[in-house]
Amino acid sequence: MAVGLVIIYHIWPQVLPGGFVGVDVFFVISGFLIVGSLVREVETTGRIAVGSFYAKRIRRLLPAATLVLLATLAAMVFLLPQGRWQSISFDVVMAALQVQNWNQAFGSGSYEGATALVSPVQHYWSLAVEEQFYLMVPLCLMAAAAWARRSGLARKTVCLYLIIALSTASFVHSVAFTASDHDVAYFATTTRIWELGLGGILALTALRMQLGERMGRLLGWAGLATVFWCAFTFSTSMDFPGYVAVLPVAATVLVLAAGTAPKKTDDAGRFGASALLGVGPAKYVGDISYSLYLWHWPVVVFYVFRLGRPPGLLHGSVIALVSLAAAVASYHLVEQRFRHPRRRAAEGRRGQRLHRGAFVLASGLVAATVLAAVAPWGIVEAKSQQLDSALNLRQYPGAMALDRERPAPVPSGLAVRPDPAVAMKDVPLTGGNECGAFDPSTMGEETCRYGSPDAGKTMVVVGDSHAAQLVDPLVLVGEQSGWNVQAMVRNGCPFSAAPPESADTVFHNCPNQNRVSLERILHRKPDLVVVSGMTPSGYRRALQWGWKDPEALVSGYVAMLKPLRDAGIRVAVVMDTPYPDFAVPDCVQSHGPTSDTCRGRQRAEDRPEDPLAAAAARVPGVEVVDPYPYFCAEGACPSVVGNVLVYRDNHMTNSFARTLAAPLARMLRL
Repeated sequence: MAVGLVIIYHIWPQVLPGGFVGVDVFFVISGFLIVGSLVREVETTGRIAVGSFYAKRIRRLLPAATLVLLATLAAMVFLLPQGRWQSISFDVVMAALQVQNWNQAFGSGSYEGATALVSPVQHYWSLAVEEQFYLMVPLCLMAAAAWARRSGLARKTVCLYLIIALSTASFVHSVAFTASDHDVAYFATTTRIWELGLGGILALTALRMQLGERMGRLLGWAGLATVFWCAFTFSTSMDFPGYVAVLPVAATVLVLAAGTAPKKTDDAGRFGASALLGVGPAKYVGDISYSLYLWHWPVVVFYVFRLGRPPGLLHGSVIALVSLAAAVASYHLVEQRFRHPRRRAAEGRRGQRLHRGAFVLASGLVAATVLAAVAPWGIVEAKSQQLDSALNLRQYPGAMALDRERPAPVPSGLAVRPDPAVAMKDVPLTGGNECGAFDPSTMGEETCRYGSPDAGKTMVVVGDSHAAQLVDPLVLVGEQSGWNVQAMVRNGCPFSAAPPESADTVFHNCPNQNRVSLERILHRKPDLVVVSGMTPSGYRRALQWGWKDPEALVSGYVAMLKPLRDAGIRVAVVMDTPYPDFAVPDCVQSHGPTSDTCRGRQRAEDRPEDPLAAAAARVPGVEVVDPYPYFCAEGACPSVVGNVLVYRDNHMTNSFARTLAAPLARMLRL
């Protein structure tokens, strides 16, 4: 049931928008099985054979997981453009090291990564949570057993109290953390321990329950129905896990409790939920559920990447069948062979050698995965060295090739710069440092200032990441024309007094920061303020943010521009760049720089409305600059202009942006 919910959710999310609760079902089952097994060992022997426990976990989980990681790397090399290789290789290493959940937690909410291809191994996050729980819980239960010996209490009772305490602390933390940082909380181990803990609590209390047959059937069906209700009604917009996860977790506990209730007759469970879940096909899917979970997501990602669109009924069914076939083969040929060693070898000294061999196996599998991931990562890293060398503008004229007055000649036969494989690394001066998230309340007057301090004129660039694209070409102009440039840009924060209604909570503070930036600019009185920002259409496409009232955004821009003009400061608005309809680096690498497939279509009059330009029209004296002619000619917008790759995602490559230096200098009269 759990793996079925997850697979349907990943293939057809519109059918089961809350199918991700299958992972929560997994967690409860894991806690039920692992905690129950360990506490029985504590009760019987007074200790836990930790080495044996970890060795069994290694043989059970690592070979199949490693096989899928290596297969994913191979598929990546053959099916995906090189621009994806480094991020996926890094994810594979994180998955092999069992920390993929933290990798996802601190990477999923990244503004810069918002348009990246979803990782084919991101589903390893839930396995990492379980592995980290498996590392922790035996040690905790051993401590509980030691305390039981000293206090004279029953070992099982002390273990139960410990699991209850851990689960309570985790649940309180989960509720609080989810409310403050949903993206990180979803993947964090600390917010999920209570789900595994509740399964463990049930394992330790199940025998005390005196459920009648009728009550067992009632609870089983109620739990099963509730899990499916959650799968049909929940969505990713909810604050999850937090208190919302109580429902599917408690429902799973009910199903397990009903299944463990004692049966007085052989056919007592005939009409219970266990009868449905215990039929042959369901049991077999349960047997292969681990391999099925491992294989299905890479198949979904690679299939959809090649298909170019979400799967319908036919293609989704093919994905499910391919995943099932891979899982069956993996289960019988890999998972089972490593999971069950020969009985004779599991006894005495040979058993000890077998356990030691499991740790050697783990070291070898992890090392093999890391080394396999390093190779494609290194290939792309070698290409990134070209980013350190300056462009020869005669060979790589970039935007100047579309100059209407004096178009630069474009030499043929040259490789595109930057190489599409490293386009995502071709970022502006503000990329990857604090200057991409300028906070005027904490950063000093001279922070993010470029050019000579003795320059005769000062320019401030303000806005979001689409304004940050202009910093490098304007710094080039400044070096030649005596301008000092300060970047007061913040990714995801247009220079407006109106926040988007659907943005993350961290970006709702943008208007307040913008007001502080405005006060600083008014105090400094620069010679020029350059403002730019992504259009609402771009925000919706890239980040699923929006403004319900377009007029609110225009008015918000006016509230920032007008005080600048009232103070006599020259203000220029640079209209947003065209938004590409496809992943430009991937397309160029797959089809070539001159392919019509990689040529966008957007006439100037058909562009989405730019509210920043509309606001400029309401404030007398604000200049408007439109770079559109340097991106598109007669409605055709090529991916490569003047031998230079135009986009890395919805942002310009920094190489192309720098070729806009001369046009910007002319349009801004610098």
